[in-house]
Formats: sequence, structure tokens, C-alpha cells
Amino acid sequence: MDDLDELWGALDRVAATPRLLVACDFDGALAPDFGDPDNARAEQPSSEALNVLLALPRTTVAVVSRRDPEQVAELMLLSGSKGGLRHVAPEAVAGLRDEVDATAVFRISADGGKPLQLRSDDLGITVLEEGGPEAEAPGFAVEDTEGVAEVLEELARLRRGI
Repeated sequence: MDDLDELWGALDRVAATPRLLVACDFDGALAPDFGDPDNARAEQPSSEALNVLLALPRTTVAVVSRRDPEQVAELMLLSGSKGGLRHVAPEAVAGLRDEVDATAVFRISADGGKPLQLRSDDLGITVLEEGGPEAEAPGFAVEDTEGVAEVLEELARLRRGI
């Protein structure tokens, strides 16, 4: 993970935005890639953090995936808040941002995806591909889905305190 002080400072800033869109790739970011997509499951700490974020006002949560939305819902470990979870394809994140009138986007992307299109108020996290080169994406990088969970937990803690 990049410099934690710098990352936590950026999280403080994005958590304080009036209307936040949290958009996370499913494969490679929420669920580790073990080579069997049918058995991929989101990490429990990430799901718990998303549950907290789903329950917060002025916070929209989306799972970014080309998979069928029903399949993603089954692979996510979400509580009753699941009804508020959005599902979008990677190219639809910008449209969802406009739809929910988000003042900032917190975007977690798997390294194999397209480069993130971020605005100045946004925060991007890239999950590095195991054995791959360092990401050239804007924002910060985490090594794996455990790093994603840590960042989501901190964002949920900060956003809940607003």
C-alpha cells in the first residue's frame, strides 16, 4: 500500500463529500481471483464495510462487474441492505455518478481493468495484480483484497462519523 498517512488523508477528504458514490470492482477487488470465477466470493470484511456504507445517507454503493447482477448478489455477503446495492458495468460508472448526483466517487478497480477516469474530488484505489507490474493508475494502490477491506472499513468508519 502507498504511504498510509497520505491515503488516510485522502479518505478523510472523500468521506466528507456531501454525496458519495462508492464503486468497487467485484472480481479482483472485492473477491480474490483464485482462477475459478464461479466460486469467487467477496471478502467478508469488505462486505461488512459495504453494508455500513449502504445504510448511510447520501451514499450510493455499486459493484462494478460484467457478470449477471443476480450472480453478483449471490456472491456478495450482504445483509438486508442488499436492496440498495447498485450493479453497473465498468463503462457505466460515470453515468451512475450523474444519476445519483455524486459530488465525489471512491473507485476501487482491479489492475486488469481500464485506467480509472477520475475527477479532482475523486479517490481511486487500484488492486495490484499478483505478480504483475506496479499499476500506473491515478490514486493509490493496494496489494490484494485484504487491502481493499482495510480501506473500505476505514472509509465506512469515517463516513459514519460525519
